[in-house]
Amino acid sequence: MTEYDESSGCCGDDGTLYYDEQGDLMDVRGPGPVLGPPIPVGPRPVPIDPRIPIDPRIPLEPQIPPFILDRPCSLPVVNGSWLIEFTSRLPVPVFLRQQIRGPMRIEVRDTSLRISGDVYVKRSPIFGPIENLPIFIGGDTEAEAMAGPAEADIDPNLLGTAVTELPGASVSLLSGVNGAPPFPHYPQLPKNEYSWYFRSTGVTYSSGTLSFNLRRHLWNRTSQEFVSTDTGSMRLTCRRSILIGRNRVATMTGTATIGGTTYDVKATKTANLYRGCAIEVDVMTGRDWPASAFNHGAVRTFQNVYASAGWDTRVRVDDLNIPSDASLTMAELQTLLTTHRDPGAADPWRLWLLVGSAQGGLLGVMFDDDSVPREGSVGFADATLGGQNFIEPAARNQPLNNVPAAFLRTMIHEAGHALNLFHPKHDVHVPPIGTEIMNQTGDVMGFASTTNQYPGNATFAFAQHDLDSLIHSPDPQVRPGWKNFGWGHGSLSSGLPVPVDATGYTTGDDTDGLSLDLVLPAEVYVGEYVTAEVTLTNTGDDPREVTARLNLAEGYLRLHHVLPDGSVEQVRDVVVACGTRPTAVLAPGESVTARMQVFFTSEGVTFEQPGTHVVRAEFDVDMFTTARSQRSTVYVRTAATETEVDIAAQTLDTAVGRAFALGDFGTDTTARDRLATVAQAHNDVDTGAAAALVLANSFARGHADHRSDSRAADDGGRATTRAAAPDEVKRYLDLAMQGRSAEEIVRLAATVASPVESEAPVVTDALGRAKRARKGKADLAAAEAIAADFVAASPA
Repeated sequence: MTEYDESSGCCGDDGTLYYDEQGDLMDVRGPGPVLGPPIPVGPRPVPIDPRIPIDPRIPLEPQIPPFILDRPCSLPVVNGSWLIEFTSRLPVPVFLRQQIRGPMRIEVRDTSLRISGDVYVKRSPIFGPIENLPIFIGGDTEAEAMAGPAEADIDPNLLGTAVTELPGASVSLLSGVNGAPPFPHYPQLPKNEYSWYFRSTGVTYSSGTLSFNLRRHLWNRTSQEFVSTDTGSMRLTCRRSILIGRNRVATMTGTATIGGTTYDVKATKTANLYRGCAIEVDVMTGRDWPASAFNHGAVRTFQNVYASAGWDTRVRVDDLNIPSDASLTMAELQTLLTTHRDPGAADPWRLWLLVGSAQGGLLGVMFDDDSVPREGSVGFADATLGGQNFIEPAARNQPLNNVPAAFLRTMIHEAGHALNLFHPKHDVHVPPIGTEIMNQTGDVMGFASTTNQYPGNATFAFAQHDLDSLIHSPDPQVRPGWKNFGWGHGSLSSGLPVPVDATGYTTGDDTDGLSLDLVLPAEVYVGEYVTAEVTLTNTGDDPREVTARLNLAEGYLRLHHVLPDGSVEQVRDVVVACGTRPTAVLAPGESVTARMQVFFTSEGVTFEQPGTHVVRAEFDVDMFTTARSQRSTVYVRTAATETEVDIAAQTLDTAVGRAFALGDFGTDTTARDRLATVAQAHNDVDTGAAAALVLANSFARGHADHRSDSRAADDGGRATTRAAAPDEVKRYLDLAMQGRSAEEIVRLAATVASPVESEAPVVTDALGRAKRARKGKADLAAAEAIAADFVAASPA
């Protein structure tokens, strides 16, 4: 299929084109597929309610008298972001009138055309004007927003076919041509008005008219889930006067049949790309935001890589002076996220990125807190690459801050997680592992060689599966701060599944010669601190090289959780951590073991629903094989005894759950007090002891809040809002030690500490407390092995 822009002289009438349910162009000769019942044709709708103030910046298409010639819109005009508005043809009383509107995305490629949209509904006011529609406009000021992104920000070689094939285009490829306004913008409305999502299931394009069936998914605002599905159809016509300038904004009018009711529809083009998100960047002193990097013969930037995926990401570097801190705890990163970013309007999409220092061997982290999911990401500038010969000489043993291509890729990757993109090998739809953006760095390195070295071998683009998600997934799935990470990925959530081929749902081939064992308690009550133990054993006759990161934060290990209602979730840590893939060699008979808390995870309180739960562990042994455990059954009941009720009253608080997950209460004094209540009254049970160990871990180190003006004390050169308190550490370690062996207290401490904080003090402190208690030699040896495993899992 050949595409043209409006200057080419093509009228847009190059025959009827048919696209199947997946949006792929069909080789059809003749009448083509039936697109459902015909939509009643009526008079052109009134273009806009006269009470709505018209934004003078938008040069809307004027009504063209019939005697002036017009022509069908070409496909590049149809491609892009649209504001779609529905008006019922039925007479509606004033007090029941509603605004039905939202974003519609029409993606036109060489051999495909896909349409999706999100609809928001709000009751119109009885008196006074209807408010303007909220939209996202990039830029720090109105002038910058109207000017749009600089031409240098966009690499034409990276953009989609429908946008790049613009003969003679001399203005920004994001705006000003093909019916888009001179400044791109994107309809972004309040979450509490969200009502339904639709996706095309077959499209016909002919002479500027789009006719398509759609599948609609209805949203429940209380449960925040899609609850039912129905079908509808829509027909929209786009025609442009041959006497009107090419920069006039394109509009389409037509009708839709939704829920058995016919609506008049108007769509106004807002941009040539599909979605937009404001990016706020803060940088720690002594580090640099990787503004650009050279890769595969081109200059890459955060903006042009996301533009290649149809996203308009206006990056604003806000603060370059976050005080230097050699290593930030997860709790401190969470504090930075929630307190440092600028406050903004509730409706426009935005994402916060931090250029931080280091956290062990991690390259980056995305926060997926249950209360505000996918709110921000961090890239660690001090993380150091290895010295292997498949790494470019100039990058060997260098921190990411000195390797712009590697660091830029990390920041784009972590932002992708915040937009709910998986690592390919962790996606149930089995997209191929490769060198594109969302592959883990260790896997990209796996494709490197001495002649095609990392980071030069990395592909600065998104794989097709990720492109489809970024463009067409529902707003709740991709918008930062809405649904948790993983929601919407196939059958493992309440989101919308994508088509599944013959491979079904899996994440890799099962491995021979290795066994994975999962140990969970057989019965727990709602509010009880729950831990899991996972062991990988070489049952074969030969040594095996395996992934050494056996934890829920770095993605190699996952728990598949079947709830009592039959729904299935993937359980992860509240942070998504990315790094290289360290390995260990297991000799025949050797194993590695990890212990972790599963009380508060990406699901919130994991075992909050009474009934029978089934859990299975999956672990990516290498790039291509997966070990799977037996299924473990956990019966969950409500708290029954006075002690259980008292504990649950404190632990089911979200802030307390977050403290258990991070091993630190941060700056939340209410969470601290709740933990103290449980620790002091119930240290004889593991939930009370775990609360005591969280407090011991927190008080063993200061906590820095780099935005706060308050300062508690000087802590090793860091101005802190919470100073270390050795007396409190001793107090809570003593509580946790009572009635426990050395192995028991260290085992519990290893589950309390965040799995990506190998230097968390609570494990070492618990071992030291056990030694002072003069526990037996064998008991201490077992405790020492657990402590060593927490720092770096090793075969045993």
